[in-house]
Amino acid sequence: MPKPKVIVIVQQGRPAPPVERLESEADVVVVRTADEFRAALPGSEILFLNDFRTKLLREVGPGELRWIHTSSIGVDTLLTGEIVNSDIVVSNSRGVCERPIAEWVLGVLLMFTKDLRRTIELQQARTWQHRETEPLLGRKVLVVGPGPVGRETVLLLRAAGMDVTVVGRTAREDSQLGTIAFFGDLDVLLGQAEDVVLTVPLTEETRGLFNSSRLDRMRPGARLVNVGRGAVVVEQDLLDAVDSGHLGAVALDVFEQEPLAPESPLWSRKNILVSPHASGDLIGWRGRVVDSFARNLRRWKSNEPLHDVVDLMKLGVTAPALVPDQP
Repeated sequence: MPKPKVIVIVQQGRPAPPVERLESEADVVVVRTADEFRAALPGSEILFLNDFRTKLLREVGPGELRWIHTSSIGVDTLLTGEIVNSDIVVSNSRGVCERPIAEWVLGVLLMFTKDLRRTIELQQARTWQHRETEPLLGRKVLVVGPGPVGRETVLLLRAAGMDVTVVGRTAREDSQLGTIAFFGDLDVLLGQAEDVVLTVPLTEETRGLFNSSRLDRMRPGARLVNVGRGAVVVEQDLLDAVDSGHLGAVALDVFEQEPLAPESPLWSRKNILVSPHASGDLIGWRGRVVDSFARNLRRWKSNEPLHDVVDLMKLGVTAPALVPDQP
């Protein structure tokens, strides 16, 4: 049986994942530009997407692809009308980044409650200043988005003794998470939380979900952590809420425009933590993503159902509005 051809999209200037692990399974073609992608598409049914910011699928189109596997959990890059309304199977790399992201969330919440940033500043100033800090135990946290990342985050925060409420698109009971509240209750729940953690994907429903109105509903001094997608939060509204003193602190691992521009005011706020979309990237993660794809590739070759398939229609049928055409 001939080996299938697999196109691997890699961001320009970034190293390719260890795709040599796939050589016994497939003929691999690594592309970084629109011309390279266009040349590789004829006769290709499988795409292994390693650039979650890529515009190549919008610029060139999916051709005759039948299966797209993403190295990320989020799939907003794929939310184009041509892909959403097609029969292309989409899968993602669950099990690679969820726990590391949850650990990052716990880490920044610990940093805030124990005022570790100030401790470092005082050490650098050689200043001995005794201070009291807040407890983590019993702290009220609202996690918005009970998907794979949200699930892992809820379980870890609860294990650390935090009082976690979960809100999602539908109200339901979950065997692990317990009661999941409905998005419609979000405005009420925001006023009860000391920390709000965003783990939702970017869809038409979640774009701009946290605007000035919603940020105002958070209790004074509350902290916001975003590990979902940057465009879920209106950045100027967030800055206004920080500058007014309404929000106590913010930790951002995702931004509407990435990389974050050097002139962005987000860099300069002492109570905003800026992280370069790296919360889920443990040492060796690229290899684990390749292994995840390889396991699914073997199932594809054996005509078995793929693991970790994503239903794009549930994420937003009016997909073109999510990723506007670029000039």
